Amino acid sequence: MKALGVAYLDLLRFTDLLLDKVDRRDFVAGIVGQNVVLEGMAFAVLEMLHALSKGSNVKFAHTLAGVIADERRHVGFGENRIGALIRRHPERKADVERLQREMSYHMLAAFAVVFRGGATPPERSCLGREPARADYRGLALEAASPQELEQALAATVLADFKRRLERIGVEYQTPPRP
Repeated sequence: MKALGVAYLDLLRFTDLLLDKVDRRDFVAGIVGQNVVLEGMAFAVLEMLHALSKGSNVKFAHTLAGVIADERRHVGFGENRIGALIRRHPERKADVERLQREMSYHMLAAFAVVFRGGATPPERSCLGREPARADYRGLALEAASPQELEQALAATVLADFKRRLERIGVEYQTPPRP
């Protein structure tokens, strides 16, 4: 349970950063935090879950596919809106870059706690079957170690952040590794 408490603290800090922007009515930073960082993280986690469930839980995978499509629309809408806001308010770039770096750190710290604190590679399902072959961006999920899962998820999320931020005219800031 201790690991969950630590993950919870990092997620609270992540949330506090975002809510602070909302409380200050900082729409530009708030929408970057919500759309690029939070929804970007959710998108990658959902993709990994989808890859894992395709062979063992088809109905759940189908549901996740719909959620992923919806997230893809959110992210696309957000990029268009944020890009226009950054062009209109270029003085905000430094604040947005700092927020992305801080939120990214807390996201990585939460991943680290979850995966280093006891998450295991997919095991037999509740039906007693071996997990189906599941590939996520070249990683065989059913055979991956917790460290490999953490690394794959973190690398995917950060690469996606970098691409999205470049499209909206903001420079990606590499967070420290927890």
